[in-house]
Amino acid sequence: MSKSEGIKRLSMVELLSRHYGMEFRKVGGHYVSLSPFTAEKKPSFIVRQHKDGHWLFKDFSSGKGGSIIDFVLLKEGVSDVSKAIQHIENLSEAMEMKPRTPSAETAPSYDLKDIYRKVRTNQTHVCSRNVLYRDCENGILLHNLYKGHSYCCFAVFDQEGVLRCLDNHQIGGESKFVLGKKVPFTRDWAILPQAERLFICEGVIDYLSLKTLHEGSIPGIALLGNRISVDPDLFRQARVIIAALDRDRGGLSALLDMQERFPDKDYMVCDLGDCKDPNEYLQAVQAGQEPTKLTARDKLNLYREYLHAENKTAVADKWGVNRSYLYQIVRESEELILSGFSQRHAGRKPEGAPATLTEACERIAILEEEKHHQAREKERYYARSEFLKIRLKWAEKEQQDTDGNPPKRQIKKKKRKRS
Repeated sequence: MSKSEGIKRLSMVELLSRHYGMEFRKVGGHYVSLSPFTAEKKPSFIVRQHKDGHWLFKDFSSGKGGSIIDFVLLKEGVSDVSKAIQHIENLSEAMEMKPRTPSAETAPSYDLKDIYRKVRTNQTHVCSRNVLYRDCENGILLHNLYKGHSYCCFAVFDQEGVLRCLDNHQIGGESKFVLGKKVPFTRDWAILPQAERLFICEGVIDYLSLKTLHEGSIPGIALLGNRISVDPDLFRQARVIIAALDRDRGGLSALLDMQERFPDKDYMVCDLGDCKDPNEYLQAVQAGQEPTKLTARDKLNLYREYLHAENKTAVADKWGVNRSYLYQIVRESEELILSGFSQRHAGRKPEGAPATLTEACERIAILEEEKHHQAREKERYYARSEFLKIRLKWAEKEQQDTDGNPPKRQIKKKKRKRS
């Protein structure tokens, strides 16, 4: 069995439940959950196991579908299939996963507290150099050595102080995995309910980066993803929520979901320049570099150069961005192109119809100006008509005073009725 064949036979329900915090319920021969790609309220994300043993998903809210490899390519923003396979292997090995059937037991096969006790004995100086927040107390930031690689491991405790999961990020690599069930992370449990101003972000590292940028003055919470699963009581006193979510579709969906769930709050979007998240922004600031701000025209030109360039790194260096942000711009450009084509209707466009949104807005502005002009002309003609009526009455009166006789008036002859 090839490597990709084995990957496709891994239980997608188990992997998505453990690593991405998705909750499934069984309906007939398949499993249903809320979409991880859009902010929906009715579950439309379906997972099932095919007869050949492959697990497949279909997300009806976004139109996406495929195998677990396709899911990772989409969700993690990985551009290479081999990297996606490696990422899944790291997750499955960490979770001791094996190919399973839909009816297999999905309970964790590891002791979370025991793993926590073991990794606490490791030295954390390697992690401290990579986590820029200088006041990350022992017990939260851990060093997890796994398969010869070092991971920054964050212990996530709930409001009651109970360990809920271990969030692992590879040092010097892109691999990451979560042991346990994802829950929001914060060190501000005690002060969040009284805070009038707070921030929300997606990851633990983003949370620590924002704490460093604001010198710990603003409390906040990390969602550990882009699903809004926080207790509303935590935000009961908040007047302003600062959104420092990733600059992608998931981050936008989370912000819209947040605004819908808490409509009485004022929202501010954290200005990160052209950085994809708070951690990248912090690294740019601490390196003394002003985060690159690309205009829409710049992004279009960058995308064109990317399509024809053999060395993608050279393109990123030329525009002063890293490769991850380069690929983000490429994905956004492709999504916008696809969205534009999907909104087109078959057949020839009506003659004179606007070709773009900008042209339509300009056309509306011209029509509104014409409407105002016609209204002004109508008022002018009405005023002129009334003025002429007054002048006519004065002329009749002047004629009467001059002649001493009333002005002659035409008398209409009555028509005789025919007998």
